[in-house]
Amino acid sequence: MNKYALFGYDGGTFSKEELDFARKNNIPLTLDIAIPCECLNNCIFCGYRNTQTGEGLTLKEILNIIDQFKELGGKSIKILGEGEPLLRKDILKIFEYVYKNGIKSVLFTCGDVIGDERLARKIHGMDGREIVSKLSEFNITVMLKYDKKNQDEISQKKGYSKLRNRALRLLKEAGLNKFYPSHLGFGIVVVKKNYEEILQNYEMAIKENIYPLLCPLMPIGKVKDKEWRNKIGITSHQMIELASKLYIIAYKHGIGFVEPADFPGGKPCDISRAGFYIGDTGDIYLCESEEKVGNIRKDKLKDAWKRISEIKNKKYKDCRWKGICFAKRCLGIIPSDYDEKVNDNVEKFISKYKSPAQ
Repeated sequence: MNKYALFGYDGGTFSKEELDFARKNNIPLTLDIAIPCECLNNCIFCGYRNTQTGEGLTLKEILNIIDQFKELGGKSIKILGEGEPLLRKDILKIFEYVYKNGIKSVLFTCGDVIGDERLARKIHGMDGREIVSKLSEFNITVMLKYDKKNQDEISQKKGYSKLRNRALRLLKEAGLNKFYPSHLGFGIVVVKKNYEEILQNYEMAIKENIYPLLCPLMPIGKVKDKEWRNKIGITSHQMIELASKLYIIAYKHGIGFVEPADFPGGKPCDISRAGFYIGDTGDIYLCESEEKVGNIRKDKLKDAWKRISEIKNKKYKDCRWKGICFAKRCLGIIPSDYDEKVNDNVEKFISKYKSPAQ
């Protein structure tokens, strides 16, 4: 069994065959969409607040985006929200629509709606377990915020971690981590406040077949400010050290090392390779942190995708298909010597690990 091929999250990481097909036929595999929604938390690293201006997408417009994406041959839609998607009363209708169109949904969630019985019933008329059952019914992959075991300080919301933990228990009871690639993952933003805990949480995720998606700070909003970024984020040395240790942990658990990704310890970014992003007011971007190419209210998705693909091919050339994050690299969030040093560290470990003398 090729554990590296199975290592991933369904709808967010793709096989070599799928990537080759997308490249040959110039089709998008995945779309990230930030549907309008509120948030109950105020995470210290959030760069999304006040980044979008204008009227938010309507339900009709969201469904139309799904229709157009299907026509393009798209395979998965990641519902991000610039907030918590499960605070929308119509979110399950959106998921059902995606499912009936034969597209894979991926939900990025804080878990606090699933974990709060009162809130779950108020919004959806059902408890957390019933919400999870609906998510399973629509074949959804759930990426749960899990920056720290006790995350109240990061979310700046007392009691958040308790609700998140209950959501995790319900998702595991429903068997979302019994699929390969997994239908359950952790969304972990890498900052100073969780740096010392990441290795432990990563290994726990690997053992339980929960995909650990570690994201260095996204260069959006206030994160673009270098002084603020340096205050909250980790150093270049720590980024290299962290990625090296994560890949070594994965290797010890039978997940073969191929090359370092800009999601440390994980796989390369398939949005960079064969995807794009739509903000909550309809603006269309190469990805969340890169240039805008249009707006869904004025542009057809097929025309926008053509421009996106042309720009990526011209701007990144063959580097596009390595799945790297150009915005993070330009700002130094991913160090310039990251690939070389992480490769060297991991290969040295593997060489010693395989040595008969060991």
